[in-house]
Amino acid sequence: MRTEEFSDGAGGYCATTMDNGEEFILSQQFKEGTHGVGVAVERIVHEMNTIPTMGVRFMMLKRGIEVEQMGMRLTSKAPACSAIVKREYGVRKGLSKRKTGIAFELLLNLASMLYKERQEEEE
Repeated sequence: MRTEEFSDGAGGYCATTMDNGEEFILSQQFKEGTHGVGVAVERIVHEMNTIPTMGVRFMMLKRGIEVEQMGMRLTSKAPACSAIVKREYGVRKGLSKRKTGIAFELLLNLASMLYKERQEEEE
């Protein structure tokens, strides 16, 4: 994964990765582009700081998307994990479950890097 912080002052981020030989650009998967990625990353970091069990929720969402890619659902009553990620973090609607999973994984990686950076600054 390559990451770059844009110096536009809006806190936008861009991350790219290779998936099956094709480049996957995170900012193109969001309604608001790089600004949307920045907002989602800040939200995840805030949730990590304030809610002690968010790590478990993130892992369940990630695993739920993987299970949905195999054609199964974790529960028939609740919304799909990919729908939760799209609604809560601003990922574009209409993406496949595979691309939603990649986008969510990149978001978690960016948020983890930012979280660690802020922890180091506080020390």
